[in-house]
Amino acid sequence: MGRNMGLDFGLNGANSKVCKRKFRWLFKIQNVSATGMNTLPPSRSARPTLTFQEMNVKHLNEDVFYPSKPDWKPIQLTLYDLKTDQEHPVFKWIKKIYDPGDNSTWSPSIEKEFVLPNSQLCELELYDGCGNVVETWVYQNAWPQSINFGDLDMGSGDILTCDITLRYVRAYIKQPR
Repeated sequence: MGRNMGLDFGLNGANSKVCKRKFRWLFKIQNVSATGMNTLPPSRSARPTLTFQEMNVKHLNEDVFYPSKPDWKPIQLTLYDLKTDQEHPVFKWIKKIYDPGDNSTWSPSIEKEFVLPNSQLCELELYDGCGNVVETWVYQNAWPQSINFGDLDMGSGDILTCDITLRYVRAYIKQPR
């Protein structure tokens, strides 16, 4: 019987636990990142950050606080900027939001697949040492809040990257099947 790579705290695979590693993951955005030949591979990212706004309930002799609205913080995603055979994947995504067209004026896009606040579904998959998915985060209605195509430098041999700040409505962990 094969066992997952990593630290195994169970006996003979029963109730085994695997330490999740920071370098075994893919951030998938359909037609943009890690989903095919003409998409860009991810370099850096993060799992979601969530804070709750508080609700204050005043009692006679004390104040009681309860969690109220969730506030999902934007995440940073860095993609390797590779040459592809088709249009630049990130710029193609931008055109779903605003299409500059040939007249050099930006106009809101009205494509049916793009419904504000964006209908892009993103997934972050974490893997064990054997390539099995151990955790999947789903980001609902993600959209690029800001995009930085990076600076250029004749004195550097660094690889170009594209930095994206992603906003999303909410995130959740998809339960394994």
